[in-house]
Amino acid sequence: MRAALAVLLCALSSVQAGCYVTYDPVEDLSFREFPDSASAVIAILEEAGHARVYAVGEYHPRPVPNAPKSPMTRFTTEIMELMLPRARHLVIETWIDDGCAATSAVSREVAATTGRSPSATKQLEALVMKSAKLRLQTHALPMTCIEHGALLDAMGRVDFLRLLELVTEKLGRTARSLVESDRAVIVYGGALHNDLYPAWPLESLSYAHQLSADLGGGVIEVDLVVPEVVAPMPMVRREGWFPLLGRTAPDRVLLWERGPDSYVIILPAKDLEARKVALPIAAL
Repeated sequence: MRAALAVLLCALSSVQAGCYVTYDPVEDLSFREFPDSASAVIAILEEAGHARVYAVGEYHPRPVPNAPKSPMTRFTTEIMELMLPRARHLVIETWIDDGCAATSAVSREVAATTGRSPSATKQLEALVMKSAKLRLQTHALPMTCIEHGALLDAMGRVDFLRLLELVTEKLGRTARSLVESDRAVIVYGGALHNDLYPAWPLESLSYAHQLSADLGGGVIEVDLVVPEVVAPMPMVRREGWFPLLGRTAPDRVLLWERGPDSYVIILPAKDLEARKVALPIAAL
C-alpha cells in the first residue's frame, strides 16, 4: 500500500523527471521478527492452542561447501523439545532399509537424484537419538518390499511421482493412526507434503490438507526455511514469503503466516549473501 501511494505521488509530482520509486514487496507483507527460532516457535505454539498434529516441513538441502545448519539439525537442537509435552509421537519421512533389492535400489536413486549428502544420514540418526532421549515414540514410514518394487519401472528406474504419492499416503495414514485426544503427533518431512493450502495441482501430494479436513482442524503447518538452502531454488520465487529473504540476517528469525494454522519460519542466515536474491535491484 505504501509503495502504491509513493508511485501515485510520484506521478502527480510536478518534477517527474527526477522522481524514482524503488518498490520493495516486503512493505506489503505482514510478518513478525524474533531474535531466535525458539521465540518464534513458542509464539506459534501459544497461538495454536490445542493442536492434534504439528506438520513440520523442510526444503531439502543439497550438499554445498560451508553448508549452513540444515533445517533438520535446527529442528533437532532448537525446536523439537519445545513441542513437548504437547506431543507423544514423532513421524519421520524416511523408511527403514529392510534388505530388499527394490528398497536398496529406490534409496540409491533417490539419494542420487536429490543430491542428498552423507551427512543427511547422520542428521537423521541425531534426530532419532534426540527424540528417544525426550521419550518421544519415533515412527518411520512402513514400506514393504512389494511397495518399493512397484515404484520401479521396467528399466528399474524410480517413478518419482508415484513415490511422492506413496510417501504422502504413508505420512497421512501413520499420523492419523497415532492421533490421540490428549497428545499431538509431530510429523517431520518435506515442505511439499505438509501444505494446508496446496497449490493446484499438488493437493494429492499433501497429507496435511486432507488430514485437517478429516480431523476437523487441529493440524498446524510449520515450514522451516534456511535462507542459503532455498536461495538457489527457482520454485520458491512464487512463494508469498520469498521477498522476506531480503530481510534475513544472522541475528533474526522471521515469521510469516500463509493462512490460519499455516506458518513459515525463516531461520537465521549465515551472513548477508543469501538475502541478495530477494532484494530490490536498487538495493543491491
